[in-house]
Amino acid sequence: MNRNSARSSADSRMRRMSLSLASAALPVSVLGVVYGTMWLLGVGAWFLIAAILIELVYRP
Repeated sequence: MNRNSARSSADSRMRRMSLSLASAALPVSVLGVVYGTMWLLGVGAWFLIAAILIELVYRP
């Protein structure tokens, strides 16, 4: 494995944060739909938007 293909700890942290935001978006959005509350649905949508933006902007 060469030096360029190895992930640094910052890369792993950003990847973990993106995955946790994406995995948190699903249950929060489902709860928003089930209870009919727009703010929970909005929070879930913003979690997903943040996860996608992290993946797009921070490419290791």
